[in-house]
Amino acid sequence: MLWLSLDLETTGLDFNKDRVIEIGVVLFSTNQRKCIENFGQLVKSDVPVSSEITKITSIHQTAVDRFGYDQDEVFEVLTYLMDSCDAVIGHNVIGFDKKMAESWARRNKQTLPDKLYIDTMIDIKGHEGKKLSYLAADHGILNYFPHSAMADAQTVLLVADKYNPADLVTRAKMPTVIIQSHAPRSQNEQVKKAKFRWNPDYKMWWKAVKETDVDELERSVSFSIGYAPKEITLDSLSG
Repeated sequence: MLWLSLDLETTGLDFNKDRVIEIGVVLFSTNQRKCIENFGQLVKSDVPVSSEITKITSIHQTAVDRFGYDQDEVFEVLTYLMDSCDAVIGHNVIGFDKKMAESWARRNKQTLPDKLYIDTMIDIKGHEGKKLSYLAADHGILNYFPHSAMADAQTVLLVADKYNPADLVTRAKMPTVIIQSHAPRSQNEQVKKAKFRWNPDYKMWWKAVKETDVDELERSVSFSIGYAPKEITLDSLSG
């Protein structure tokens, strides 16, 4: 199989207002265990790079101005490489990078190629919800440049290479469901330790899990859980 590892660094978290300022993509052959193509570039943006984003990503406005590539040219390369792959892989790629890329496509009056997405934040059993740096460390991997798009894209592949590609594909195809905590406030610490996240809009603690893992999750926690209402989607929680 050919996987495309994707990571985007942006001016912020708003999918409509913010822009991509760095892209890292690696076309990887799982059969050959070989990187076929690497593409990493700063991207010019009509939204300025804030000091807060610079602290997180080490990307400075001056670097984007001097070395950034045209947005349309970079998008063209991204879609070409996506056309070439069998699946897109990334860390929180469904919750963030895919949405940001889709917004980018809409502004260009285009659509992204329809691909399977493998998300290492939810598709590696036993490590769900972890930050990429912690996930990598659990697998004996050190990412020297976190929040650098190319380094993150490569780190995702190093982690994924520890697993059978077919198993990751199978798990990626399993439905993901939203589970909410029914624990009283006195158990908030236990809920946090179980990697549930607070959403202030819905006023609920939630966790995205594979449907096949719900019973296991229920056995592992000391508080009551249940399925979130159907109208609450992963997009509405993380978007």
